[in-house]
Amino acid sequence: MNKQEELNENKKHDKFEEDKSTSQASLVTFYEAVPLRIKTELMSVRECERLRRITERDTRIIRDYLRIIYHNEEKQVLIDGQLQKLIKKDLTVNKSVLDKLTLTTVRKGKNKLRTSVPHDLKKRFPRSSVNEFQECRDKAIWAYESWRQLQERSKTNLNRPEFKKKIPRPLYPRMTPGSWTVRIHPKPDNPEAKLWLEVRDSLDSKRADRHIHPKMWLPLAYSPCHEKKLKLAKTKQLELVYKSEEQQWWAHFSQQFSVPSYQSTNPPAVLGVDLGIKKTAVAVLLTPTGKVIMDELCFIVNKERQAKMYRLEKRIQSIQSELDTRKKNGQPHNQLNVKLSQLRKRLRSVTEQELGYAVNQLVDFILQLKKRYNLFVSVGYPKHIRKNHQSGSGNKSLRRQLHKWCYRLFITKLMYKLQKHGFESYRVVAVDEKNTSKRCSRCFSTKTTRSSQGRFVCHQCKYELNADLNGARNIAKRLIKYVLEPTKNYQYNLRDTLSGDFHKLEWYECFEPLSQWLKYSVGDTSFL
Repeated sequence: MNKQEELNENKKHDKFEEDKSTSQASLVTFYEAVPLRIKTELMSVRECERLRRITERDTRIIRDYLRIIYHNEEKQVLIDGQLQKLIKKDLTVNKSVLDKLTLTTVRKGKNKLRTSVPHDLKKRFPRSSVNEFQECRDKAIWAYESWRQLQERSKTNLNRPEFKKKIPRPLYPRMTPGSWTVRIHPKPDNPEAKLWLEVRDSLDSKRADRHIHPKMWLPLAYSPCHEKKLKLAKTKQLELVYKSEEQQWWAHFSQQFSVPSYQSTNPPAVLGVDLGIKKTAVAVLLTPTGKVIMDELCFIVNKERQAKMYRLEKRIQSIQSELDTRKKNGQPHNQLNVKLSQLRKRLRSVTEQELGYAVNQLVDFILQLKKRYNLFVSVGYPKHIRKNHQSGSGNKSLRRQLHKWCYRLFITKLMYKLQKHGFESYRVVAVDEKNTSKRCSRCFSTKTTRSSQGRFVCHQCKYELNADLNGARNIAKRLIKYVLEPTKNYQYNLRDTLSGDFHKLEWYECFEPLSQWLKYSVGDTSFL
């Protein structure tokens, strides 16, 4: 065997080993939603009316299911010779019992034929199919079980769930021939719409010897931007959503993707992320060496976009004041309303661009650190900051800035994008950032002052540094403390403050080398 053949064999072996390791690695599954507007201007009035009636009918069915569950919580039904309750001991709903209370059967199965039930939904909604009833039943059960779980934790009586608004209409597309409810038809040569939905619904079924389900074609606003994002083969579910503010129908494509999970043998590290208004995000990395390196700091701020947002806000305020004076004097103000709505849309788009730019910049920084460390991300979540600055307390301009601050959206986008790159959910945790800006990250003292917005001074250990860096270090240390010094309430799990999910402490066993960050040392000169 010559050298060239030997090199080819080695390449084949390396590729086989790589494919083998990738197949054995666990996968992280995430979902991405791509909204497309339905061009109702190309549809007839009757078709638009059918869309509206479909959604309203689903809402009524869900309300009836909830009402039946509420009134039959202690109901027992005989199934397979045993009495079973509608509500189980673990506060979940027994679907088979609920079906025996609501749906009749036409064919004989394992159980006997049911010709009459206490609450016959098929009689009330004769043009709904069994699949539609099951979809509405599952949504009602989900709402009821969520309410019962929250009621068990809460000390006060919570309101029961009610579906007052029209809910989205879920559809499951069929790519293969057979039974289907919706089909996707790309038509690149059609000048009116390049993507169409062929929907089959039982709303206007004709009852004869057989059921005839009419079809309805929905044209979608499909652009090159959607062509890059939308992968039809990955589509798992469709939802027809009506937005009352815009008075438009939308089709939300839910796509499923799977990527290999993030596994590392590098030393552990925690990245603390402090969110702010002037500085969008500040990130600091804590490693087992006990030192903070300047290359492992990240300041994210875009002064040009912030100045543009400030100018738009000032224009909106001036138009609002002029609008109020015209309303009081009885003068015409329709043009001002149009201009105000245009400026608000423009401000919203600029804000979304700034948020997306900051998230992408932070994700790129995290992916660079991922190559060197077994990385965990701790994000500060200001949970009650708006409640602490209600009307009548503090500065009015500060309250206005806090209510425009999209910190929750920033964290959810960051979690989603990191999950898209293979990060497991337990690697990105939102922690409560209460008192992280007031406490010294070196001696944990609260005898501190901030002489300016960016300068932090501790009077106990005489420590001075940037205030945002101090907050980011405290946020990273808080995650380390939750893991290494768990409280009585969370001895085995770590709770995410934003989502409320629980992560096992076993997944953070590598945190032991980071325990030195929790020790107080007066002579600490690691941060320069």
